[in-house]
Amino acid sequence: MSITKIYSDTVKSNHCQGSYRPRYFDYTEFRLTEVIFESVFFKDSDPEMKLLQSNFSFAYLREDKLRTIQAFDSNNEMVEFEKFTDRLKIDIQSTNLFKTGKYLSRIFRPSRYGGFYKGIRILNNHSIPGSKIDGLSLISVDLAKSLGVNDAVPNQSAQFTLFYKGGLVKGHCVYSDKITADVVIYGSDNIKSEIRFNSDHFYIAIEPVKLSNQLRLDIQSMLNLWSLFGQEQYFTWAVNGINQFQRSLKAGDLSKWFDNLSEIKPSQYDETAWTLQKAIWHKIDYRMFPGLVRQAWSIFRKSILSYAENSKSTPVFRIPVPEGKRGYFRLDIRKHNQNGDLQKSEMVTNTELDRFGNIWIHPDIIEDFLAVKGGADLDDSAGVIPIEDGKAVIYRNPNQFGEYGIHSISYDGFSPSVVNKVIGYVPYKKQLITKSDKKQKLTGNRLFDKYAAKVSAAATISYTRDNLIRTYAKISTNSANVGLAANAEMIRSSIGISNKSLMKMLIRNYNWNLERVIDSTVKEGMNCDDDMAAVSDMQTFVVENSIPLPKSIIHRLPERLSDKALTADYHPLDELFEAIKLLIHKADIDILGSGSVSKGNRVRGYIDTLEIPLIQIGIANNSNQMLDAAVNLLSDYNKSVAVMMDRTEDLPVFVREIKRREEIETIQQSLLEQFNQYTESERIDIIKCWAYEIYRSDRAVHDSILWIRGIADYTIQMLANIGVAHHIKRNGSINRYHEIKPNEHKVDTIRLWSKESIDASALSKEASVLIENRKALIGDSELNVGDECIIRDGIYSISRTVQSISRKNRGVVLRNSITLYLQ
Repeated sequence: MSITKIYSDTVKSNHCQGSYRPRYFDYTEFRLTEVIFESVFFKDSDPEMKLLQSNFSFAYLREDKLRTIQAFDSNNEMVEFEKFTDRLKIDIQSTNLFKTGKYLSRIFRPSRYGGFYKGIRILNNHSIPGSKIDGLSLISVDLAKSLGVNDAVPNQSAQFTLFYKGGLVKGHCVYSDKITADVVIYGSDNIKSEIRFNSDHFYIAIEPVKLSNQLRLDIQSMLNLWSLFGQEQYFTWAVNGINQFQRSLKAGDLSKWFDNLSEIKPSQYDETAWTLQKAIWHKIDYRMFPGLVRQAWSIFRKSILSYAENSKSTPVFRIPVPEGKRGYFRLDIRKHNQNGDLQKSEMVTNTELDRFGNIWIHPDIIEDFLAVKGGADLDDSAGVIPIEDGKAVIYRNPNQFGEYGIHSISYDGFSPSVVNKVIGYVPYKKQLITKSDKKQKLTGNRLFDKYAAKVSAAATISYTRDNLIRTYAKISTNSANVGLAANAEMIRSSIGISNKSLMKMLIRNYNWNLERVIDSTVKEGMNCDDDMAAVSDMQTFVVENSIPLPKSIIHRLPERLSDKALTADYHPLDELFEAIKLLIHKADIDILGSGSVSKGNRVRGYIDTLEIPLIQIGIANNSNQMLDAAVNLLSDYNKSVAVMMDRTEDLPVFVREIKRREEIETIQQSLLEQFNQYTESERIDIIKCWAYEIYRSDRAVHDSILWIRGIADYTIQMLANIGVAHHIKRNGSINRYHEIKPNEHKVDTIRLWSKESIDASALSKEASVLIENRKALIGDSELNVGDECIIRDGIYSISRTVQSISRKNRGVVLRNSITLYLQ
C-alpha cells in the first residue's frame, strides 16, 4: 500500500526560518492565508495584560513566555479565539493548560519536513515496557522519504511528531525497512491524548538528527565532572581545540566542512544569510580574504567564549572536548521484526555509538542506565567523552552533580583517535522518589478505585482565556525557580572543587530536588516551597559564613547576596577561566593581529599574510566610473567606524564588545540605506572599487565593509564575474559554473570644478544641470566642466552628486570638485 501525501497550501508566516516553516497551518481545509506569532516573555512584559486583550486568535503558555497567534482567513479577517480550535480541528481535553501548551507548541513549531497524509498505518506495540522505550517510535524508510528525506536509510533517526485522531506522539523515531506499518508506537504512554486531530488525516513532521563531532563542555557539566578530569586536563583540551582549529583554518578545511551545496534546495540558497557559507558554496577560497577568515575565527571563538548580554555581561565558557561526541539515547531496537518486536541484541558492550548519532543501549541495562542520568528519556541528547580501556563518560545535558556514567562502549563506522584520562571520581547520584513521581495510591477497594480513576480522568479544564490567566498566575511565580536552583547547584559544586567535605555537608543539610522544582513550573502550581527554602538557606549560609567563592560564580547568587559574598583569593575555576581568556587573546593575535594600520600600532596576524587576488580585481576595476561614489561611501563609513572605536576604547572588555556590536550595526544600516539607492550594476561596480582600494593599500585587513550582510552577496557576485568565484544557477535544481562576465553597463558622469571649495551635499537635491560653453549651471552655482569630459551643451538630469576623487592620488577627496552622475 503506497503512502499518500495530501496537497497543502503555503501559508504566509513570520515564524519561517529558511526551509523551516510552521507546516501545520498549511492544511487546505483550514483556509488560512497568514499566521503571525508573537512571544510575550514573563520577565520583560505583561502576559496577563496580553491575555486580557483580544487581539489574537489563540494563545498558549511555555516555560518563560506566552505565545500568541494571529490567524487570518482568505478574506484577511482574523480568526476569533473561540473559533480557532474548531477551525484547526484541534480537540483539547486538558487537565493542565501549561502541559497542553507544550503539546500545542510541538505541532505549531517550524519544521523542515512535514505534511498531511491519509491512510497512514499505525501499529501500537505493547511488547516493550514503557520504562525502556519512553519517547521512541519506529517509522518506515518510505515514510521518511515521502516527507522529503531522500537519503533516508535504516537506523537513522529524527525528532518525530505525529498528530492524529488518537492524539499526539512526540519524541524521536528510528527509520526501519522491516516494519509493515508506516509507524510503530510503543505503548499508550507515548500517545498524549490531551489533544487530538479531529480528522481522518494525519499530520507528521520529522527533523533528522545526526552525530555531532564537536562536544563543548558547558559550565554546569564542567563543574559536575571536575573531579573526573581536573583543571589541567580541561586547559589542555582548550589548548588542543584552539590549535586544531587554527590548523584546519589555514589548511582550508572549512571549505570541506561547509560545502553542502549538493544537499540543498534552490530556495535554501536564497534564504541563507550566513556569508561564509555562501562564499564557500561559490567556491571562494576564504583564505584569500581577511573578512572571511575573521568570520570563520569568530564562529569558533564564540563557541568557546562569549559574553552574556545582561547587566553583568558575564563570560560564558565552553571547552572543546577532544574526540567528544554528541548523540541521542536509544534502546537497541536495531534487530526487530515486521511488528517492531524486539529481538535479541547482539551488542558486545553496554553501549554503542554509531555514525548516525544513536547511542544504542543494551536492553538489559537501559533502565539503570537512564536512572543514573537523571531519569533521561530516549529523545534526550547526551555527551560522550572517550576515555581509556574502551570506555566513555556519558552524561545528559543538562545534568546535575552525579548524573553521569562510565560505560564500556564500541563505535560503529568510526573510532576515536585519542582518549581522555579519568583522574578521580564523582559519586553517582542516588535517585529519590519525589512527590511528583508517586502515582495515585489505590485503596484496595475495587469499586472505589475504579470510581476515583474516572473522576480523575474527567477533571478537564476548558481552554479559555480566563483559565489561561489562572494558569499563568499559578506558574509565573515559579518560572524563575529553575534557574535559581541550578545556580545554587553550581555554587555548591564550585565549593566542592576546593573543599569536598564542605560540599557534602551542604548537600546533607540543604537538600532540594531539582526535578520537583522543574515540575512546579511545568505542572500547575505544584509546590516546591520546601525546595526553594533549602536553596535560599544554603545561599544565605554560604554568604553569612564567609565561605569563599570563585569570582566567576558569584554572579549566580541573588543580587541581595552577591555584593556580600566573599571572593576567593585563589580558586582553580577562576585560574582556569583566566588561562582560557589569555589563550584566546593569544589566538586572536595569531589569527587577526591587533591594532590599526592608521594608528601605526598594527601587530601582524595570519590575515596580514593572505594572498589576496589583487591583480584580477585591479584589472576588472580599470576605468570604473563609480569610483567617486564608491570612495565617498567608503570614506564616510571608515570615519564613522573610527570615531566609534575611539569612543569605546576605554570601556571594560565585556561592555566594549557588546557596545561596539550595537553601534556597528547602526553604522552598517546607514551605509546600506545609501548603497541600496544605486542600481544592481552600480552596486557591483562600487564593491569592485571598494575591494581594489582596500586591498591595494596597507589597510587590506580592514575589509569588513565587503562582507556586511546585504552587501556580501554583491561582493560574491563581483568575484564570480571576474573569475575568482563560481556562479550558481538555480532553475529547479542548483548547480555551479565558472564564467567571467565583464560588466558592460555604461555610466555617464561629468566632473565640475571651481577655484573655490564646493560642497557636494549642498547641491545633492539639484535634479538637473545646464551645460553651455564648458560652463555648468547647477542651482545658483556656475562651475567649470573638467577638461577630460566630453559633453554637448544642453540640460541633463542628475541621479546623484558626490565629491570628486583624485585620479592621481587615489582615495584623496577633491574639495573644489564634484562629480555628477547623469540619468
